[in-house]
Amino acid sequence: MNQKKLTLLNITIGLFVLIHGCVSKDLRLPSSINEVYTQSDVQQGLLMAANNNILFALSQDSLTEVEKTEVDNFCKEYEVPIWSQKLSVYLNKLRQHPEWFNKFHVLEIKKGDKAEVQLQSDGDEAKILSITYLMSEVNDKITYKTKLPCKASLAEYIEKNIKKTIYDFPSADDLDLVLDKASEKTKVPRFQFNNAFLIYLAERGVIYKFTHESSFEKNFKKKYVMAEVLNQLSSEVRTAGNQGQLGHLNLFIKKIHQNSLQSELIQLFGVQSDQELKSGVKIDSLGEYARKALGQPDITYLFLTYKSENDDVRVTSLLSLESCLKKKADEMGSTLRRPATQDEKQNFLGPGFVCL
Repeated sequence: MNQKKLTLLNITIGLFVLIHGCVSKDLRLPSSINEVYTQSDVQQGLLMAANNNILFALSQDSLTEVEKTEVDNFCKEYEVPIWSQKLSVYLNKLRQHPEWFNKFHVLEIKKGDKAEVQLQSDGDEAKILSITYLMSEVNDKITYKTKLPCKASLAEYIEKNIKKTIYDFPSADDLDLVLDKASEKTKVPRFQFNNAFLIYLAERGVIYKFTHESSFEKNFKKKYVMAEVLNQLSSEVRTAGNQGQLGHLNLFIKKIHQNSLQSELIQLFGVQSDQELKSGVKIDSLGEYARKALGQPDITYLFLTYKSENDDVRVTSLLSLESCLKKKADEMGSTLRRPATQDEKQNFLGPGFVCL
């Protein structure tokens, strides 16, 4: 082989090693929880909630709304989604008073007529720590002191209208007024479940995607389905998680935290009723118009399904989800990476994928 061909071969091999090395490094499985999630203060609050079987009910509005400043279609600015930042503030206040976690079953965030904190009761005496926020719009005229939400000449916009959409949340100190003198919560059957899976999620900055309606579902044996699902997932995570069999689950949680605009601080994990047992990555989206024109990013999260058959509740196993994620990671390779544009961060891993 002549010197020219040898040099070309060496360059080709070198490029292959370089590219392969970058891909491998990018998809290296996390070796510890600290590699998956680094927000220790939020992690502590989530862990304290998980240890007390507390679930989070987040309205669709709260998950998608963002504060924004708008002049026209070309001059506007959107903030990051508000729900996770506000939830972290309340968690920080709660962890300063550990006894408060024993006074409610669900922390709820939703839009209301005013910003307030209430401790509400369901018919079965479940306690709901309800946090409502108020949306308001402020319209004004642009002056020479106005900060434009775009890079443009201020003189071009003088006397034009500028609109700000803001959200007023109750102060974290308002939790004192509600919880300080509240009595301890009673045992409510639908919230009696093994919390190992919630703890596993909390360690990684993830919360169970809860709805009030799902917690009331019963099977033919009159057992609460959500509690049965969490019991099964908790049983599995104690073995599969401790034996290091969920490496790709850790990888995808890490990548979603890093690359999804919605999930930088806290992300969701979905468990849904379905006629088939399946798992994968789900994207909750209001569409391209909502992303680009309204600044409302899609929500990327891992999910699995369950189905209730007569007396049994069958749940997609975490090992099935792990197998699904491994298969997709192998297929996607270096495309499972940090998005190159803001729009990609708004729709990370879109449109999602499903494995049966």
